[in-house]
Amino acid sequence: MVRTKYGYVEGIRKDGCIAYLGIPFAKPPVGKRAFRHPEEPEPWEGVLQADHGSKNPIQESGNFGIGNNSLDCLYLNVFVPEEAMAEAFANGKADLPVMVWIYGGAFSQGGAGAREEGTTNLVYNFYRFARETKAVVVSFNYRLNFYGFLGLGLLNENFHFNNGLFDQIRALTFVKENIAAFGGDPANVTLFGQSAGGGSILALMSMDAGKGLFQKAILQSPGVDHFFTPEEAREQTVKYLRKLGVRHLSELFTIPVEKVQAANRGFTFSRILKGEFRCAFSPVIDGVTLREVPKVAALRQTMPLLIGNTDREGDCFVNLVKPPILPVMSGLLHLKPQKKGGSYKERVSDAISNRGFIQPEMDILAGYAGPTWRYEFCHTVPGSSYGTGHAAEIPFELGAARTLDGTAIPEDDPVGADMRRRWGHFAHNGSPDWPSYAEERYTYVFQ
Repeated sequence: MVRTKYGYVEGIRKDGCIAYLGIPFAKPPVGKRAFRHPEEPEPWEGVLQADHGSKNPIQESGNFGIGNNSLDCLYLNVFVPEEAMAEAFANGKADLPVMVWIYGGAFSQGGAGAREEGTTNLVYNFYRFARETKAVVVSFNYRLNFYGFLGLGLLNENFHFNNGLFDQIRALTFVKENIAAFGGDPANVTLFGQSAGGGSILALMSMDAGKGLFQKAILQSPGVDHFFTPEEAREQTVKYLRKLGVRHLSELFTIPVEKVQAANRGFTFSRILKGEFRCAFSPVIDGVTLREVPKVAALRQTMPLLIGNTDREGDCFVNLVKPPILPVMSGLLHLKPQKKGGSYKERVSDAISNRGFIQPEMDILAGYAGPTWRYEFCHTVPGSSYGTGHAAEIPFELGAARTLDGTAIPEDDPVGADMRRRWGHFAHNGSPDWPSYAEERYTYVFQ
């Protein structure tokens, strides 16, 4: 049992950890709060039984969509490794490093809650990761798509900008204020996130509201360029509301979830047809909450930064497209496949990888003020059809039982163990235990 600022919570013992699942870190974003920045949660009486995962944010199904959805989704999970904590106590203090996960999903899909309502089967299970990194691990939900990243504030001042980013800030504030009670060190917090999660970390590094909430960052295939200017956001917001069939903003508070999900599907596809490479829902550089382009603002940071990508990021996306349509998609998105080397599909995939991930990462590495390290993930298991596309590293990183296409991962997989060791070393010591990119232009390869 742990006492937080808002009340007592009681967790469960599972897989070598004490896990606290489904702790509220904000008031439910429903009713008038649905399109505004999150507010502190109300204190609760008695003991909160943190014994099952929460629901996940509202999102469309299919591809990487997660079920068990609700507007009431702002909850977090804490994983405390028992053996590491016992060692810390034996040494006279409990102050393990803290690692906070921010999930990806193009700012429109994803979650950190339970896959099935009322269970401990989470979208991301961090039991093994926490044990082997010897860190207190936190995961949390943030609002997505229409609810988290539409520029409604450009149309009416009663709607706020970048609600999803401020959900993240509220969760990190909860961590800073309460993690010591769980045995974590609030002055040693590492953020790690993939895709839109990595892009979110870049944004948090540049936001006034994010200052002092974390000290190190790991960006896994980050969405570096997925941000809108106010003009772009206004245009996208008007188009989305038109697709949603909304004439008055007051209708947004009572619109059926199913209508939102259907509109999201059509909206994403229509943007690809218009040649838009960026995510359909992206944070807005409004000049107040987010003042400048994150990849530019982040260059002034000096915190330790670990950044990298998978070997074939683009495979994840081209595999969703039928081969005859690939040339059309490539033309719409202004991709520039190389004329030689591999099949046309492979060349389109390489063009997506370079434009969307590798080159933006290199731009950051070339100008970042602090220490940097780079990695590339090239590992797959025999029999897997997914390969090393976008997000391929996550099952290995977490020590999950299967890859994204369902192929079994050996329990003693050495690459996954190496990732957890390196990520843990970074959280404990501020480096992944390989030569820095800043000094030697070194890239560590997981293969």
